[in-house]
Amino acid sequence: MFKKFFCLFIAFSIFPLVFAQTPSVRLGILKGIACTPCAYLIENKAKLAVQNMAFKVFDSEQSELPALLKGEVDLGFLAPQDAAKVFSKGKGAVIFLGVVQNGNLFLLTSDESYSSLKDLQGKKVLSAGEKPDSLIFKHLLSKKENPLGQGENPVQLDFSIPPANIANALITKKADYAILTEPYATVALKNSKEIRRVENFQKIYNESEEWSSFPAMLLVARADFVRENRELVRRVTEVYKSALSWTNQNPAKAALLSERHGLYHSSEIVRSSIPSAALVWRESNTAKSDMEKYLTILGKEIPGEDFYFNR
Repeated sequence: MFKKFFCLFIAFSIFPLVFAQTPSVRLGILKGIACTPCAYLIENKAKLAVQNMAFKVFDSEQSELPALLKGEVDLGFLAPQDAAKVFSKGKGAVIFLGVVQNGNLFLLTSDESYSSLKDLQGKKVLSAGEKPDSLIFKHLLSKKENPLGQGENPVQLDFSIPPANIANALITKKADYAILTEPYATVALKNSKEIRRVENFQKIYNESEEWSSFPAMLLVARADFVRENRELVRRVTEVYKSALSWTNQNPAKAALLSERHGLYHSSEIVRSSIPSAALVWRESNTAKSDMEKYLTILGKEIPGEDFYFNR
C-alpha cells in the first residue's frame, strides 16, 4: 500500500514540472538580419512576459515553411509574397500578424560620376533575377525620368551572377552597379572604400504620392493556432515589439546576441546593418494597403480579409 501511495505521490509531483516545461508557443526564426530581434527573445527567454516560449532557427524559408504547415512551430517569418501564396493556396493556413521589416533595397556603385538615377542610362545593374528586388527597381524607374526599356540606351538589369555573389562582384570590380539588401550592402561597403550607397529605394518609394512603404518580411502564425490562442498571439506580438525596440536602440549588443545564437555569423556586419535594415513593427491591418500595392507590383494574388490578424 505504501509503495503504491509513494508511486502516486512521485507521479503527481513530477506532473506539474512536465506541464510547466511544455512550450506555450513555438517560434520559428530565420537566419539573417530580419530576425535579429529574436536573438533578444532567445537570450532573455526566462524573463519574457510570455512564459515557456520555444525557439527553432531555420536556414531558410524552404526549411521553415514545412515546419509551420505541419504544426512543428506556431509562428514564423515569411516574405510577403510567400505568406500571401500560402494563404491563398493553403485555404487560409497562415495569418499575417505584422510587418517586421520594411524594404531595405539599395543601389551601390563604385562609379564616382554617379549623381542621380538618370546616370544609369545605358548602364548594367546587377540584380537577383526576376525577384522582388528587380521588380521594385523596374517599377520605380518607370515612375522616374529614366523608364526602363525605353529609349536608345535603357537601363539593363543583369541577372548573370547568383544573388549570393553580387556583393563580391561589386567588390572585385566585375560590376559597377548592383542592387543589394542588408546585410549584403554593408558587406560590400566594408570591403571596398570605393563603393558608395547612392540610392535608397524605400526612400524613393516613400516619396511617391501613391505609395507609402513596401514590406520585406512578415511575422505570421498558423491559422488554427490563432483561432485557439488569440490572446496569447497578441501577447507574443507585444513581446516581439519590445525586443525590436531594444534591438534598434542597442545595435552593438543586439549584434553580439545575433552571432551568439546563430542568426548571423558576424556581429560586426549585423551591428553596421541594423540602422539601415528597416526593422519595424507594423500591425497587419494598418499595413494592408501597402501590402496589396506591393503584391500588385510583384504580380501576385491579393489575399482575402481573413489573412489579416484582428487583434
